[in-house]
Amino acid sequence: MKIRFVLSPFAFVFLISGDSRYHIILETLDTEEATYIWHIDKNKIVLKDAVAMIDKDLQIIREKGRQRFLEYSLPQNFSRIIHDYGDHDRGFILWKAFLEEIIH
Repeated sequence: MKIRFVLSPFAFVFLISGDSRYHIILETLDTEEATYIWHIDKNKIVLKDAVAMIDKDLQIIREKGRQRFLEYSLPQNFSRIIHDYGDHDRGFILWKAFLEEIIH
């Protein structure tokens, strides 16, 4: 899958293959936005349909913002990891641990 970008705030959208599911991740660059993760059954046909639905979610985020998306469009099989910048080093360690737990 080609990596995708969201421009405001600048973010990457990419696919990770976990043990039993695929995970599409929206990760911002240099912001306090949370990491958004959609989980999809490990089936390429299901993945294709899910990508189309996630594109619609990303459109809502682009047009109406993340808060509006969370209030009105929160899909099933979705997780988010809140970024904690209180302690820079510890925040990254916690974020990484949460991400690894979610994708395995």
